Amino acid sequence: MAYDTISTPVTWQQKIRRSTFICSLHPIASADEARSLISAHLKENSAATHNCFAYICGFERETQYHSDAGEPHGTAGKPILNALLRAGITNVLAIVTRFYGGVKLGVPGLIQAYGGTVEQTLRLAPKLPAVPFSSFRVKASYAVVDQLIAVLKSLEGSVSQESWAEKAELVLLIPTDNAAPLREFLDGQAAQSHLEYLEENDHA
Repeated sequence: MAYDTISTPVTWQQKIRRSTFICSLHPIASADEARSLISAHLKENSAATHNCFAYICGFERETQYHSDAGEPHGTAGKPILNALLRAGITNVLAIVTRFYGGVKLGVPGLIQAYGGTVEQTLRLAPKLPAVPFSSFRVKASYAVVDQLIAVLKSLEGSVSQESWAEKAELVLLIPTDNAAPLREFLDGQAAQSHLEYLEENDHA
């Protein structure tokens, strides 16, 4: 079965009986990336009452993890994960930050609050098919950048990171099925010393 993923991070919040629930969705390529994002989120939101989360990785959704983060067992992490599963997506991290407002919601209320907040946020998230992508780190002379970008776009690729210094340093993402022509172009330019590149592992 083919799944979707989300193309960009999305945040949405709602207030339920004086508690504020803020959901942050992130596209991820691995569990390691999810853990890194969670760590950064916890530092940025250390004043929150709870930071509960779940993530799914892999084209078969083989990696799944969730955490109640101090809420009663089964009331936060699992509902967040279930919302992701019902949406038919993968390679997504969902973190729901709660600021307690002084009114207890009870077990059913917490389940609905956490799961429902994720479901509402998912409605706002732009989606695309989860297909294998290849990543290329390129350091190129400015003379070939325009041609490189043109080739990349013709193959449905994009620039995910960029730095402009003495040379252009770019991270290119391209569907793995389209990677061969880009690799051929890069090899040709590298042979003429116009650029150097490193191909990284496939990811979604």
